[in-house]
Amino acid sequence: MKCQKCQKREATTHIKNVINGEVEEYYLCSECAQNDPRTAEIKQSMDFGIGGFLSGIFGGMPKTEQQTLDGAERQEDVCPTCGLSFNTFLRKGKLGCSECYETFKTRLNRPLRRIHGTAEHVGKVPGGIGGQVSLERQIGKLEAELNAAVLKQDFEHAAEIRDKIKELKASAGKKEA
Repeated sequence: MKCQKCQKREATTHIKNVINGEVEEYYLCSECAQNDPRTAEIKQSMDFGIGGFLSGIFGGMPKTEQQTLDGAERQEDVCPTCGLSFNTFLRKGKLGCSECYETFKTRLNRPLRRIHGTAEHVGKVPGGIGGQVSLERQIGKLEAELNAAVLKQDFEHAAEIRDKIKELKASAGKKEA
């Protein structure tokens, strides 16, 4: 198909706009697509890179808030080992060294929980004992839920969790035999 703008080159870009149920489609060559205002608008809306993505997840503050916090200059966290700042981490998406985890601990905890469900590293499980380790983790998680239910005095839910733990422990005993 030929480019609808220049009618010379082969169309390589397909733009489809749906506005109020009305569909507009354009087929453009790469050269015309680069100069078309519609594609520039699309590129701009999609230009968010890994730094922007992580900044959104990790709660990066706008520059005006970063520069002043409670009317005073903000002291930026910097890793003493590698010199990486938290803002640089947000832009690059990578920590510089193992000490960064400790340095930025208070700022990483919440986002890690949001992304992974926990801030604790659990690692990989070896193939041969994977089922047993998985079962132990599941029992540990249920025991934590049981303690939380007891603290809330939700004894009915606690009894259900206790029964699940007993079932899992019984099945673990059968597998070992």
